[in-house]
Amino acid sequence: MSPDPLRVLIIEDVPMDAELVEYELGRARIPFQARRVDTRELFLAELRAFEPDVILSDYTLPRFDGMAALELARSHAPATPFLIVTGSINEETAVGAMKAGAADYLLKSNLARIGPAIEGALARVRARNEKTRAEDALRESEARYRDLFDNASDLVCATDREGRFLYVNRAWHEGTGYSDTELAALRFGDLVHPESKARYTEVIARALAGETLTHVELTLMPRSDVPIVVEGNLSGARQADGSVTLRGIYRDVTERKRVDEQLRRAERMQAAGRLAGGMAHEVNNMMTGVIGFAEFLLRGLAPEDPRRSEVQEIIRAGSRAADVTRQLLAFTRQQLMHPEVLAINDVVLGLERMLRHSLGENHELELRLGTSLREVRADRGQLEQVLINLILNARDALPARGRVTIATSAAELDEAYAEGHGDVGIPAGAYVLLSVSDTGCGMDPEVQAKIFEPFFTTKPVGQGTGLGLSTVYGIVKQSGGFIWCYSEPRLGSTFKVYLPVLRAASPPAPPAARPAAPRGGSETLLVVEDEDVVRAMACRGLREHGYTVLEARNGAEAMAMIEGNPAAIDLVVSDVVMPEVGGRELAARLALLEPALPVLYMSGYTGEDVVQRGLMDAGAPFQQKPFTSDGLARAVRELLDSRVRRRTAPAT
Repeated sequence: MSPDPLRVLIIEDVPMDAELVEYELGRARIPFQARRVDTRELFLAELRAFEPDVILSDYTLPRFDGMAALELARSHAPATPFLIVTGSINEETAVGAMKAGAADYLLKSNLARIGPAIEGALARVRARNEKTRAEDALRESEARYRDLFDNASDLVCATDREGRFLYVNRAWHEGTGYSDTELAALRFGDLVHPESKARYTEVIARALAGETLTHVELTLMPRSDVPIVVEGNLSGARQADGSVTLRGIYRDVTERKRVDEQLRRAERMQAAGRLAGGMAHEVNNMMTGVIGFAEFLLRGLAPEDPRRSEVQEIIRAGSRAADVTRQLLAFTRQQLMHPEVLAINDVVLGLERMLRHSLGENHELELRLGTSLREVRADRGQLEQVLINLILNARDALPARGRVTIATSAAELDEAYAEGHGDVGIPAGAYVLLSVSDTGCGMDPEVQAKIFEPFFTTKPVGQGTGLGLSTVYGIVKQSGGFIWCYSEPRLGSTFKVYLPVLRAASPPAPPAARPAAPRGGSETLLVVEDEDVVRAMACRGLREHGYTVLEARNGAEAMAMIEGNPAAIDLVVSDVVMPEVGGRELAARLALLEPALPVLYMSGYTGEDVVQRGLMDAGAPFQQKPFTSDGLARAVRELLDSRVRRRTAPAT
């Protein structure tokens, strides 16, 4: 029952009978307010003024009757349950009342049923309301789908196996220039450019065989006779009558193709333009001397002289050093910054086409851009260089097919976090977070320790300069931000770039009050983390908040500690990715041993990435790394408190 009093309108000409009804309502422990009427006029007036939650009506009254009241209630308050309460009623009359809309009927000799009857009537009303809302939601969903289909920017069509058009969306009409009437006389193959005919025949045959094709590229001839290039997905769906419908979703990539060519031309110009100037000139002069004199020496050696191979290595090393130096100093020239006020999402979206091209057609690029992000002050070209380098780095780590995710969000770092990372100079404050995650091969801790060092690379000899991530690091630091990487072998990598938000030029407002320190507790916690530094930091922070903290380096060690006395531990804080037994497997074992024991996951990957990788169930309690000791303590306290609330919640 609702905690608010139930408004009960009683239609009864005998006051004592009405009092009996109220008495039984009290016995049923139903909080209520009651009003009694015995005429049609009073009934209509109270319907408007009292707005009852339920109506209890005698069947027979001197100047009024229950069926007339029921008819009025259906007209003026159709959602309000109407129950007949009478001294005697035959079965036929009761059935008639129910068919007319009464929720139930009660005999005055059995008013003890009044509580369950009202509960049942209200439950049925709620069920009807839920059904109505669900039907409304379904209609809205269908309308949204139709609106999405009609207004999608991609060209969407469906054809039969012979290519006859079944339906197309508005973008298809706009992209090809053909109306529905014109398309009715055409087949899909009629729109395919001669250069794409063979490809079209191939993909149609594969789709009819049941294959779902992605990144299908075709050249179409629209009504304007100006070819367009489309890329999309094609699949076949078998209908109930045995026919096959071919469904295609295509995107016009004509402009992207032009941008690709412009990109290649710009890259060639950039490579040529960065050879000049200052220090690069001097270094190249030195490398020219080294290589030149080595070649003189080589010519002076006899063909059979074993020292020839050593000199050849000097020449090759000098050539590589010259190439790398030119690239390094070209990046250094970007230190001449031209900062401007930027919206980080605009930078990402403006570069999206180039990033997709750089990533390649075999890989998926996903954008998860936050909303209402504050602006930053940075050099647009440098931020674009950061994105390109991170995308290229991710691409080189991906298998034959993989996914790269670019995400943006707001981040607030407090003083405790800044003090804990004083060695890298991170000031507390508001930041915009730009992250690039991949599903590639990942890195071990030894590699992670060197990734931002100039010239460090894991690529084979002759591939890569080792300057991509070091350039990213320099740009981010020069922009007043910092970069952090989290990676695990075979599970991909996530690079997080934190850029300070733009501060208004007006006089600074008084500093906002720091969040209240999280409330501590005396419970016993188990922290499971394979990284010694993270585990030590988490345990120390929780102990400072009053908790008794046990430590384990992996899931197997944690299980050994818990199996002896599972009831002694109130909560487990566990990393997701660990050797031997990971966080998800640990939680599954704990559920068998102590089902009520809560588990708080933590990881350097974002929560969505962890779920997508199958390492954690969606909706599980999760703490993102990096975290502050206060942030972890706050998450622990909230989870412990929610457990207590569930234990003490009254049964319904």
